[in-house]
Amino acid sequence: MPDRPLVVVLLATHDGADFLREQVDSILAQQGVDVRIVVSDDGSTDATPALLDELAADPRILQLPPGAYGSAHANFLRLIRDAPVDGAAAIAFSDQDDVWNPGRLAAQLEQLRTADAVSANVIAVYDDDRRVLLDKAQPQRSLDFVLESAGPGCTFVLSPAAFDLVRHVVRTDPEADAAPIHDWLVYAIVRAAGMRWHIDPAPVIDYRQHAANDTGANLGWSQARTRLRRMRSGGFRREAAVVARIASRVAEGEHRARLTALAALLERGDARARLALLRGIGSLRRRGSERIALAGMLLLGVW
Repeated sequence: MPDRPLVVVLLATHDGADFLREQVDSILAQQGVDVRIVVSDDGSTDATPALLDELAADPRILQLPPGAYGSAHANFLRLIRDAPVDGAAAIAFSDQDDVWNPGRLAAQLEQLRTADAVSANVIAVYDDDRRVLLDKAQPQRSLDFVLESAGPGCTFVLSPAAFDLVRHVVRTDPEADAAPIHDWLVYAIVRAAGMRWHIDPAPVIDYRQHAANDTGANLGWSQARTRLRRMRSGGFRREAAVVARIASRVAEGEHRARLTALAALLERGDARARLALLRGIGSLRRRGSERIALAGMLLLGVW
């Protein structure tokens, strides 16, 4: 139907042959919209390149020249920089191993009528058939984007204006490549600019969990230990400082000054910096339990 809105879907792949066809089929089967999938492959050594060549017989699928990027973050930044998005009513991000609900994009396009970007909850699906809701839809805080994303990037849908801003920052900011992960960076750019972001509590995809996940659901004791080690090493703090600096260059006026000051605090590890962060804890995380946990780590000097 010629009057259906076009959504350009940015799909990053790397050794994803086991699940890629089901992912692509669920995108092409989206109801009420037209889709164009733009694929960037990051040096796959399994059957992914051959499968992509087969899938690209469908004119709705465009392959960018393959490269070697070394991470999902770098591969998605390549897509943000280079993917053709002409004529798109919205731009979405896709992993290579999920299954999208058929009405997902149509529902999120409706939400874009009152927002500049949207994301949603997901159902984590495990090999033993467990299905777990990942709830990221707590009320947003003024600076939550400095410490967290809006949920899995595979649920993100951006208006053309929001995507143009993200593309400009990714192409021009010298620290974009050093940011920790694309979804956190995208959320920070849009929010720092004062644009509206809606997080839908309704899950929109089956978020497949397996040994080769680049990030995954971050549930369980093993993931908790990994996060704690990252906190104690200062790695997470340094990543947040990078995000805060990039966000400060997007923001204006008082918001820019606040982000610049926050970035400086995150770069330090002394007691005064921790106390200053503790005073602003209410603005830094959406979930109450995570604000309490972060406050405890600041008081103990763990973070």
